[in-house]
Amino acid sequence: MKNTLLLTLALLTSVFASAQNEMLYGIYQGTGTLKGVGTQKAETYDVAMYLNDPTLAGLEIRGINVPLNSSAASLTDCKVWLTKELTLDGSKVVPDIASVNFTADGKWAEVTFETPYVITSEGIYAGYSITVPSVDTDNDNDPAKKPIVCISSSNTEGLYLHTSRTFRKWKPIDECLSNLKETSPVAFAFVVRLSGDRIKQNAAQFSAPEAMTNYAFVKQSKTFNLKLSNHGTNNISKIEYTLSIGGEVVDKQTKTVNLKGTYYGQSTSMKVTIPAQEEAGSQPVSLRVTKVNDVENEDVEPATNFMMAFLAEMPKHKPLMEEYTGTWCGWCPRGMAAMEAMTEKYGDDFVGVAYHNGDPMTITNSTPNSPSGYPHGYIDRVIDTDPFMGTSGSSLGIEKDWKSRQALFTPATLELEAVFKDQNLSAIEVTSRTHFVLATDHNPMQLAYVLLADDLHSTSTKWNQANYYNSNPSNDPYLKWWSQQPAQIRDLHFNDVAIQMSNLGNTAIAGSLPEQVTDEAPYTHTYTFDVQENKLIQNPENLRVVVVLLNTETGEVINAQKCNVLLPTAVRSIQDGAAEHVSYTDLSGRRVSSLGQGIYIKTVRLADGTTQSQKVIHN
Repeated sequence: MKNTLLLTLALLTSVFASAQNEMLYGIYQGTGTLKGVGTQKAETYDVAMYLNDPTLAGLEIRGINVPLNSSAASLTDCKVWLTKELTLDGSKVVPDIASVNFTADGKWAEVTFETPYVITSEGIYAGYSITVPSVDTDNDNDPAKKPIVCISSSNTEGLYLHTSRTFRKWKPIDECLSNLKETSPVAFAFVVRLSGDRIKQNAAQFSAPEAMTNYAFVKQSKTFNLKLSNHGTNNISKIEYTLSIGGEVVDKQTKTVNLKGTYYGQSTSMKVTIPAQEEAGSQPVSLRVTKVNDVENEDVEPATNFMMAFLAEMPKHKPLMEEYTGTWCGWCPRGMAAMEAMTEKYGDDFVGVAYHNGDPMTITNSTPNSPSGYPHGYIDRVIDTDPFMGTSGSSLGIEKDWKSRQALFTPATLELEAVFKDQNLSAIEVTSRTHFVLATDHNPMQLAYVLLADDLHSTSTKWNQANYYNSNPSNDPYLKWWSQQPAQIRDLHFNDVAIQMSNLGNTAIAGSLPEQVTDEAPYTHTYTFDVQENKLIQNPENLRVVVVLLNTETGEVINAQKCNVLLPTAVRSIQDGAAEHVSYTDLSGRRVSSLGQGIYIKTVRLADGTTQSQKVIHN
């Protein structure tokens, strides 16, 4: 006998047939296998879906259809509801718009509100509540253990669950999977019934491209895969659309499609090509569905409008490389080798930051990433890998990963300046300028800064670098030098060391960039590092600042930039003219008499007996 938790597709389609001016809305759209999920406990379940699709504004919610499994007859305290906010009174949901009780009949409950609710642009939560009074603990297949009917789907945004015993606060469904013993995402299968005069027979609309993809290069066409949604009750077999740029129609197309009606928003992907433009600049683009099934499109918003940037050149993308290391870590020298090699190869285009852990250069345990071991590397906080071998596991494989990120489009360029504010060298003023090439009304990007030091070193044994390559020699050209060093390297010179951050974890500074951005003048932001207490500043001339452009919604680094910290003008003028002797050492601290291609530490001895050092790249 088949598990009674599985519900057949025929159950739904046989029970509900859409009225002429009524449509169903939900993640479930008539296809796929339904199944029960639950906590396997006797408790109350509250299930919610946030309706914030802007195309729903003005439509009416007539009712809610709730799927129930074969144990439905034993359920109590069943109700559907609408609410502006998900609030709780103790363990009970408190809807602030409407609530209707219903009796479970073992199959589906079709519940109607006394007065239809008109959806506003603010959105609304629709949901239902059921109570499971008891479960058969000796029966693994007891349907009461899994009373919430779902569908396997990764489209889970806006779905929330609360229960009286297991999930005592509202939680996104994705955060509940382990307690529900689900290994892959699921979505609630209940549907909202929409009605009203705005429901038409033949209506369709394109969705706009993602804001950060709205670009093309001049003299090159660009093809988007755009979503076409059915907003009407009829099945759609054909559409016609026009494409306008700058108010001028540049293309007309007729396309065959296969979109079912009944379910509002059922969609398909369609290729739409933007013709090549000759001049750079931003232009308004309008994509209008003119006909559906050979009749005029009845959609309330038949045109989809967005701004598009036509670019003369690609903004420079400088991926952020973050290395996690420590002097106690015997394999960490390979991360240091990669950082130096990448700097030597790519110069200012390579932005690297080294976070130390468990040694005298440690500044915090609240770092941007959570490495699973040491050494560890992250590129733009989306590639999690070894800092030397990269994802390919090869010599300096990190270079391939870094170049793959460098080739990606970035919607903004960064400029950066940093200077000590006073001759006491107690504060560093940082000024960044962010120039967006794409305008948007919803900018999720904000800034963060990190202060770096080069040539950090000490003869203290606490600074000794453990080196496992001493007993595990490597012929790799980047690691061979390390194989020739002792197991404990004394007085090693460390570069790219993070010694201060604008925020703990290097999270973004709220308000550092506006929510609405244009592609015109750059946005200037100023931040000040108070460094008078920073004990890791050994030489103020060996400091650099990195600015990070961070997508706060995804955690992805969009771009980065670095610059040297300048001394105040008065200090620089004295020191620049007072050099008595100049010497160079390699990165291991060995003095060199002639410079080949590579990275060196330049040390200047001044007339007053003091010295200054800085890292230099010799080509």
